[in-house]
Amino acid sequence: MAEVGLEALTYKRAVTGGLLMQIPGPEGAAKADTLAKKLEEALQGTGVKITRPCKRAELRVTGLDDSVTPAEVADAIAAAGACRPEEVRTGQIRSSSSGLGTLWVSCPLLAANTVAKAGRIRVGWASARVEVLAARPLQCYRCLQVGHVRQRCTGDVDRSGRCYNCGASGHTAGKCPAETPNCPLCADLGRPAGHRLGSKACSPPTRKKKGARKEAPAAAAATEVGPARPPTEPTGPEKEGGQGEAMAIE
Repeated sequence: MAEVGLEALTYKRAVTGGLLMQIPGPEGAAKADTLAKKLEEALQGTGVKITRPCKRAELRVTGLDDSVTPAEVADAIAAAGACRPEEVRTGQIRSSSSGLGTLWVSCPLLAANTVAKAGRIRVGWASARVEVLAARPLQCYRCLQVGHVRQRCTGDVDRSGRCYNCGASGHTAGKCPAETPNCPLCADLGRPAGHRLGSKACSPPTRKKKGARKEAPAAAAATEVGPARPPTEPTGPEKEGGQGEAMAIE
């Protein structure tokens, strides 16, 4: 603790079951990085997984020309948001209804707010538009239902190997050959499934407590314009709103 410059830590249990260490203060990020690196070295070969979570947000970048690559967009987001390029994750550039490229991006929350406030970033020769995407509900990677994570899944069906686009097994949505989408979760539940998992048209029912008032079935919505986002399983600070910087042990 003294080597890292820490006096005490705050502990929480993450939704995935891991132990979350929170480090408050203006130098919390640097101290968390150092502590995570030292713990990885000390626990190497033990099977313990050390991660360095942070609050993140998702963006949609539109108006990209054919010469732009995801790596160039990541570098532009990092530069505009004052974060490290390795902290920026991207999907694949897809064609939008305008004929220009659109890209899903995930980055630290502070960087996302900075970039979104500007509204645009320069990528190559173009000025691309940036918008913040709405936060998604917690979703299980195993059964694909919302409201819980894989570590706490009690469902009878394992859909973890199903493509988010067509519902078949053996490939991912990024390499899906299907021309029309077929949501694996909605198809299994007998709901309209002509959309990709996670799109606005995908509204699977959540598990409710006994005695809760039933709601009328939702009407089928139009297929989302632009690329849908895959489900994620955010950990402690992302979902629970923890303060300061954090690191997790699983």
